[in-house]
Amino acid sequence: MKHIELFMFDLDGTLLDSAEDIAIAVNYAFEKLKIPTKTTQEVVSKVGYGAKKLIEDLIPDYPQDIRDKALELFREFYFENPVIYSKLYEGAQETVIKIKESGKLTAVVTNKYENLSRRILDKLGILNYIDLVVGADTTSEKKPSPVPVFYTLEKLKVSNQNSILIGDSETDILTAKNAQVKSCLVLHGYGNKQLALSLNPEYVINSLKEVEV
Repeated sequence: MKHIELFMFDLDGTLLDSAEDIAIAVNYAFEKLKIPTKTTQEVVSKVGYGAKKLIEDLIPDYPQDIRDKALELFREFYFENPVIYSKLYEGAQETVIKIKESGKLTAVVTNKYENLSRRILDKLGILNYIDLVVGADTTSEKKPSPVPVFYTLEKLKVSNQNSILIGDSETDILTAKNAQVKSCLVLHGYGNKQLALSLNPEYVINSLKEVEV
């Protein structure tokens, strides 16, 4: 990774362990609508494609109007309570600081809304070390479309050959492949690791502490 100038990170499951807070918000919505609640593991197994897809995948057999209401209630609760139990993964803060101190660039590319992502990063003390935050509502498309990565490269004026996307799921590896940037799979988090590995990421690490600058 020594030649890399731009390190792009996914948020949930990569920099941020947000599983419990997401599950709490989902179950708040489901309880309001008298829908059986889900375990944290059931919820995080569907994380990675944004809130709308999360709710749809958790209650696929419910009518659309119920799913829409569940999404509204989920967002209402989660936007007010994004950091109850959420915390940075071990090595996340140190790695981002190390990248910045080396004179290189950092970005967060997530399927969470941009403003919400900024609030979380700020509350956890690393927003000042992130050069750009790109959320689901920043561009016209979200991951696994390459559009958020293209936007990041353009904004930060870096070539795809000198950039890497680090994430915990198949969504991130596929996004990197679609955008023709290097990909790195981190083995903590929530994604389907077998599926992600089948996409042949250039790097596989157990922890963010293994990111080489």
